[in-house]
Amino acid sequence: MLVLGLSNMRDAAAALVRDGRILAAAEEERFVRIKHVTALPVNAIRYCLGEGGVRLADVDGIAVPWKYWVLGRRAALALGAMVRSPTLFRVKGRRGLERLGHEWTELALLAPKLRKRFGAGRYRPVFLDHHLCHAASSFLVSPFERAAILVVDGASEAHTAMLAAGEGNAIRVLKRIALPHSLGQYYAAITAYLGFRPDQDEYIVMGLAAHGEPRFAEVLRKQVLGLLPDGVFHLNTRLLDFHLARVGIFVPELLRLLGINRRPGDELVQRHRDVAASAQLVLEEALVHMARHLHRLTGEQNLCMAGGVAYNCVANSRIRRELDYRQVFVQPAAGDAGTALGAALWLTNRRGGLPHREVMRDVFLGPQFTEADCRRSLDRVGLHYDVLTDDALCNRLAAELAHGRLVFWFQGRMEWGPRALGNRSLLADPRREDMRELINAKVKLREPFRPFAPAVLEERAGDYFDGPFPSPFMLFTFAALPSAKGVIPAVVHVDGTSRIQTVDRHANPRFRQLIESFERETGVPVLLNTSFNVDEPIVCHPDEAVRCFLRSQVDWLVLGNLLVKRPQ
Repeated sequence: MLVLGLSNMRDAAAALVRDGRILAAAEEERFVRIKHVTALPVNAIRYCLGEGGVRLADVDGIAVPWKYWVLGRRAALALGAMVRSPTLFRVKGRRGLERLGHEWTELALLAPKLRKRFGAGRYRPVFLDHHLCHAASSFLVSPFERAAILVVDGASEAHTAMLAAGEGNAIRVLKRIALPHSLGQYYAAITAYLGFRPDQDEYIVMGLAAHGEPRFAEVLRKQVLGLLPDGVFHLNTRLLDFHLARVGIFVPELLRLLGINRRPGDELVQRHRDVAASAQLVLEEALVHMARHLHRLTGEQNLCMAGGVAYNCVANSRIRRELDYRQVFVQPAAGDAGTALGAALWLTNRRGGLPHREVMRDVFLGPQFTEADCRRSLDRVGLHYDVLTDDALCNRLAAELAHGRLVFWFQGRMEWGPRALGNRSLLADPRREDMRELINAKVKLREPFRPFAPAVLEERAGDYFDGPFPSPFMLFTFAALPSAKGVIPAVVHVDGTSRIQTVDRHANPRFRQLIESFERETGVPVLLNTSFNVDEPIVCHPDEAVRCFLRSQVDWLVLGNLLVKRPQ
């Protein structure tokens, strides 16, 4: 059975699954170069169909992770916020109403849109429950035969969280939390309060939190986000309203409690850091509260997580550290992009076509390019390159990295999800304390307080970090051992933790070979690994890699086995 999953809402994406085996998956933003794009994922669909060697008319099912006819509750809450605030209505009124209508019609008219783009065919999309698709995206690719399942995001059709249990191929819903009580919208509103982009910059707030003290936590617990029995919570939207916050409107009572909100571009002061620390702590407490109750309900030893809030690796780590789960698995594309994969798996399962559950051991599901493609991209701009063997390439780069050089590394199939995990990466020496400042000055031009992540050989991770391991997808933080902080300071955050990627012997042999070469050169089996992009989505095509390289001050570009030195 061949099923295409597609999401044409925010973080548009597509995935192709045959009998439970994932053939391809990609986010539309990588093709159109617009972060978090909302659109019919035409390019991602074409890529997936090409990878499967089929036409859209050949697939047995098209799965969509939204029941569009249930979106009314989201619309009603947004309209209610506009009614309560004349300012919001002036700022967003017509545009907001148009957006709500656009979301509905994009889903309702999907079949004719597919015919227009992909030719004639009897396309009958199956619209599925959003949170069940999140749950399927995690549980059905996890290594567990049975597990508790926790889904937490901003909002589905009408809910914001789901507690469930999985066994075999079945998922049983135990509890849902309804709008407007949303941990995702709570954190997004705090993100807006701190002058960052809601629904986009929450990871910045998580990084900022480590620089503050949670002195506002009690205020937030008592006035904004309260925990209730049975694993639920209550969000006081009278004080903190997501719809108002996203256009910069905050009620006077909240400003009295937390102080004046920061505007984009304003200086960050200690109070802002303390608000971030407080909001992060309260979010962690709410997630631990839910996961603990879920453990009581199910008695399961393993936990699967998905939904945009599951990108909060600090909270994930508290769950893994403090609760009685033996293992925790988080879908690498935990946000809405991942529901395209979940929808494909769930529809396959519903139609009895999931004889084999494939464990997701790596994320390399996107496009790859030939050496000829890479040569053409370099020749077009007149860049000289050398062609090296694997051994020569890794040894040369290890020496360059050890001397403080920066390397753009482009290999194989593009990653699925937002993390660069060794195929579309910017690499550097983690031993240099000034490396963060160097990367920010030369390449990223981002906030100096944000941490960089280490990629470490899996069997050596215990020499530098306090386990348990593995952590192949950068979705958990670990305390750096005291002996490691002075050895790899560039990848240890101010709070003494690191969001690590463990690299085993099978998932990415070439990336592992480079780390091994660096260890032979320096004695340290760790590289600083961040994403190959500058203020745009992670690069997909060699042309984008070359453009990004030429715009930056990175010293070396690697496309497969082609090595390019920055022109003088």
